Amino acid sequence: MRFSKSGDIRFISHHDLMKLFERAIRRANIPIAMSKGFNPHPKLSIPIALGVGISGNDEVLELELLRPMSVEILVECLCLQLPKEIYVLSGEVIADSERCPVRDVIYEVVFKNPEFLNTVKVSEFLQQPFIVVNRTKNEHQKSFNIRPSIQGITVKSGRLILSIKVETEGMARPEEVVGALLENGRKEIFEIIRTKINLTSSA
Repeated sequence: MRFSKSGDIRFISHHDLMKLFERAIRRANIPIAMSKGFNPHPKLSIPIALGVGISGNDEVLELELLRPMSVEILVECLCLQLPKEIYVLSGEVIADSERCPVRDVIYEVVFKNPEFLNTVKVSEFLQQPFIVVNRTKNEHQKSFNIRPSIQGITVKSGRLILSIKVETEGMARPEEVVGALLENGRKEIFEIIRTKINLTSSA
């Protein structure tokens, strides 16, 4: 299924989003399959998490049902149980063998002052072989080279368009790319929107 996430609900975590979908599916009486074991849970997943504070125009949700169900009815029932900031756009039935990992994602970065983009040197930035950022996890910092996962950066209609691919070692976060791109440590106010998730089977 493809869905959008916008408004104030973009500030909830990935974990809370999963719980939200679980509750909506339960209220809609959708016959979702459950995992086995001592702690069974609904078989649904979001292949790639959306960062807190980032809107998503075309997110992916995968769920496994116990029995066939009309996609149109499924979408309608689920939408009725979701908050207005989350909207199911479409659904498609696929075989388990057709499930594909994420290939790359597209982000739009909207700046409060679009004229700032006139000073951004995208070509010089992309010519760098290494773009290292520091990440903090469990109070420990670790250096990470984000350059291999940056496929492209373009300026279009006063916005930055970022194309970021999934790498085995990990992928760049959009806020890291923007932070590294800004010169002289300038802080600009911007909003990030994930506009597209491409799976490996996508054209």
